[in-house]
Amino acid sequence: MNKVKLLRELVNSGLKIFSLKDAREMAIKIGLNEKSVTKILYHLKKDGWIEPIKNGVYSITSESGFGPHPHDFEVAMAIVNPCAISHWTALHYHHLTQQTPNIIYAITPIGSTIPNKKKSIFHFVRLKKDRYFGIQNVWMGEAKVQITDPERTLLDGLLHPQYCGDFNEVLHAFKVCGSGLDLDKIVTYSKKLGVATVKRLGFILESLGVDNKWLKTLEEVPVNGIRKLDPSGSTKGTKSKRWKIIENIGGES
Repeated sequence: MNKVKLLRELVNSGLKIFSLKDAREMAIKIGLNEKSVTKILYHLKKDGWIEPIKNGVYSITSESGFGPHPHDFEVAMAIVNPCAISHWTALHYHHLTQQTPNIIYAITPIGSTIPNKKKSIFHFVRLKKDRYFGIQNVWMGEAKVQITDPERTLLDGLLHPQYCGDFNEVLHAFKVCGSGLDLDKIVTYSKKLGVATVKRLGFILESLGVDNKWLKTLEEVPVNGIRKLDPSGSTKGTKSKRWKIIENIGGES
């Protein structure tokens, strides 16, 4: 059958996720009528062998018999390009939380096209292009995907704790990372993410007993006004004179 032949050749060429263009090019290569591709894809979808992940892009399903469904991280890469797995999802990948989020978080530069899907397990956080850094490549099976490194992931928690469970979960992740934290890297990163992130980081590192040389580097960054420790919390709490921070958090997890 043409649908089996086409899908088998796509998968054998490494395309568990493919576009309509990929399918048409493969059809020509294996001697199928290019005009029949739309109909073939319709029947593959109807039979549950492929599923659309955005307009004109499909992934195989485990029901197809051509292997497992692509990893969710790989699917995210196909939905929005560029993007990098981030926030709570990255915390879980780096073993900095025991909780398993049911949403796949990823950062992407402003200007990237994000499909409008009402029901989706994917949440893309837009940010300025100069803040799209701190990313590493990892392998998920046969797929190479991008994910924020531990230091960037922790800082994203200071920026958007609501995408990491909550602020207490972020504090817990800092403690779990402990001596594995690359202080030079995280201090350098923080200065690229704004003064509020710098001061929050300084407050947390001080509470973890980090050497004062790192704290002074963060303390010396000028700041006007007072920032909240938990950006998603209230404006009530004790003010830290050193860090110009309102300690607006309750008990830690």
